[in-house]
Amino acid sequence: MEVCFQPLRLCTDFEERWLIKKLTIRDIANAASVSVGTVSRVLNGHKSVSPENRRRVEAVIRKFGYRPHPIAQSMRTNSTKMIGGLVRNLTFPMMAGFINSAEPIFDKAGYVLVFANGNDSVEHELMIIEMFLRRRMDGLLMTLCDEGAPQLRKALKAVNVPMILLDRELDLDADTVWIDHRGGATLATDYLLELGHRRIALLAGNLAVRPARETEAGFRRAYAACGLIPEERLIVHSDFMAASAYRNTADLLAVEEPPSAIVIGGSLMLPGVLRAINEARLRIPEDISIINGCDSDLAEFATPSITVMRKDFAGMGTVAAQLLLERLGETQAEKRKPRRIILPAELILRQSCAAPAVAGKIAATRRTSARRR
Repeated sequence: MEVCFQPLRLCTDFEERWLIKKLTIRDIANAASVSVGTVSRVLNGHKSVSPENRRRVEAVIRKFGYRPHPIAQSMRTNSTKMIGGLVRNLTFPMMAGFINSAEPIFDKAGYVLVFANGNDSVEHELMIIEMFLRRRMDGLLMTLCDEGAPQLRKALKAVNVPMILLDRELDLDADTVWIDHRGGATLATDYLLELGHRRIALLAGNLAVRPARETEAGFRRAYAACGLIPEERLIVHSDFMAASAYRNTADLLAVEEPPSAIVIGGSLMLPGVLRAINEARLRIPEDISIINGCDSDLAEFATPSITVMRKDFAGMGTVAAQLLLERLGETQAEKRKPRRIILPAELILRQSCAAPAVAGKIAATRRTSARRR
């Protein structure tokens, strides 16, 4: 058996350092025979480096896979290249569109977008805000579970980096991006009123946040435009979760004169509403009409498909990212007053709405259903 031996190659001093410890910017400079300042300028993309020096530095970086230490680099540049995002609940369907639109814009500009879930808790959101500031995020994208919470207001007023408020109404020195929930609710309610509905229920959501307040305002505006007054007991305030929507819808359908239509204010409510309607043995739209507060796969592919107020959350992600990058690029002298961008909502007609059933039909169906059980 023939045994072949490969000649032993001795490591250079530089390669020995690479094998036993993390490289520093000074090591890269020594290996490329340039100054530390030259390496720094190459790493930070400065153009004031000769092509030859840039080539030598980049060759050493590629060979040994050198990456600058993020903390050390942030201390030199006063930038972590990180954006913090706080959202109430990452399970909201529209968050996928928002993130998918915002992230490529930040990525192209060299920033990493880091999201945290507020869990609908003031205490948890305070902890996340503090964490973002300790991690020296360059900018923030913010929603809150309670606009009126004094602790959150105080924490946000202390933020000293550019910040974009997402669908929230706060008296802060920050740009805001809103969805026109009022306009969407007006369109939805107008449509049901035109079909002949008068007893329309509204699952408004939590009035501690702007979308719920604006949705209710749009609902009332549509009634007022027709010279009508909505029935107050059919307007329900709660959280935006499916379990609460189920209980509230079941309660609404159990009254002596139940609603003939329901406007759903939140994106996560629809499964609960559909379950309650199914358990009441009602048919959509023959017995009851519904309009959902935003579009989703469930709304589109349900049978029948659900009419929705479509809201441009992907557009919100794009606009918010662009606004924040503009703020990050401006000097103190260039700083402009806070801006407010409002994105429209539109009504998408599908199969879940029809003229109201004859008087007493829903109540009769409910009594028959009770006898069957």
